[in-house]
Amino acid sequence: MNLEVDYLARVAKPGTNLYYSLLFLPKEKQEVVTALYAYQREIINIPLECSEVLVAHTKLQWWREEIDRLFSGNPRHPITLYLVTATKQYQLSQSLFLSVIEAAINDLDLAQSLYPTFDSLISYCEGISSSISVLIAKICGYTHTETKEYANTLGIALHLYYLLRNTRQYVDKGFLYVPQDQLMSFKISTKDIFNGHNPTGQVNLFTYQVNLIRQYFCNSLSHLNKDDYISQQIGLIQISLSLATLNAIKDDGYLLLEKKTSLTPLHKLWLSWLTSKRAKWGLAPKC
Repeated sequence: MNLEVDYLARVAKPGTNLYYSLLFLPKEKQEVVTALYAYQREIINIPLECSEVLVAHTKLQWWREEIDRLFSGNPRHPITLYLVTATKQYQLSQSLFLSVIEAAINDLDLAQSLYPTFDSLISYCEGISSSISVLIAKICGYTHTETKEYANTLGIALHLYYLLRNTRQYVDKGFLYVPQDQLMSFKISTKDIFNGHNPTGQVNLFTYQVNLIRQYFCNSLSHLNKDDYISQQIGLIQISLSLATLNAIKDDGYLLLEKKTSLTPLHKLWLSWLTSKRAKWGLAPKC
């Protein structure tokens, strides 16, 4: 296995939501989409894994330069080496790649001191995730211009879902992606979250967040015309899997600080197949 393929295999491991959402794409597009998510993962992990902010900034600056090299045709990293052909074939926007980096730079300053408002967290999600979703929508193809807004809203929903589902993992690393205005609204302190206090307040907060994220997923569908359901089925499968997991989190009692709720591989496979089939019938996931 060469280095580029190894990087892709790490991201779309069997059993992950991404693995199942890619099943019904042509192989070539599967690999390009996986490479985009591998790039996103590299950038997201820098603030989480670097204990020194200066080191993180240095790494992100290197990635800025690497994106310049990518669009000049001479990248160095295994992921960007894989993306050279795709950037030209699909006429991908360099600014969207850079938006991911800019969001991570902003995250360095805000994640450990809390995002002040939900709107500021949304801005982060747009940069770090919507940029990738818009690129993927272009790769998969669409006929209606509003599909770009679908992809933008889907990216926000996917990252809010990702942050919520990984709350325990982030808290263990000293990060909290709950904005201050939500903490104040539910009368919860950061100490409550980090120390596991105020369980009633936590359940109320997480109930609110689950419903809010569900709304973002459903809003994304309002921008997707039926003509584009088949080409955009990767996103439809992501929505189905995410909504089902949100239901499971609810059924588990919103124990996000105690466990990571997951669907079984068989359940994921069934939902993916069913969503792909429904897309061909002109039917979207049920909100």
